[in-house]
Amino acid sequence: MDDLVASGEEIGAQVAAYLDGELVVDAWAGTADAATGTPVAGDTLFHSYSTGKGMAATVVAWLVDRGLLEYEAPVARYWPEFGVSGKERTTVGHVLSHTAGLPYVRPDLSPEELFDTSAMVAWLADRNPYGSRAL
Repeated sequence: MDDLVASGEEIGAQVAAYLDGELVVDAWAGTADAATGTPVAGDTLFHSYSTGKGMAATVVAWLVDRGLLEYEAPVARYWPEFGVSGKERTTVGHVLSHTAGLPYVRPDLSPEELFDTSAMVAWLADRNPYGSRAL
């Protein structure tokens, strides 16, 4: 990671990996905030953006394989609060293929707001899909 930062490709990076519940990799390098020069530390928070998509798709496939979830089922079967505001027929498959019309999360949210799971779940459930409008 030091080489990656030194190359200029990244200003800061962090990685942690667990094996059987034990932390086996815990590394960081570089700068967390270029404006202040604050270095990356072991507890620095980063936006992960799309890095969780592959993991989420793998977990969903695992659940489908075990008969616990269906790709063509409405999301509301598993999350009833989601089935409002024009999303009643949105399927698990739509969500996985990014065709559900779900909105982006507002860029002005603080880390505390982003990590408030209850608030984020409620916000997403209440949204209208893009390309639709409430009547």
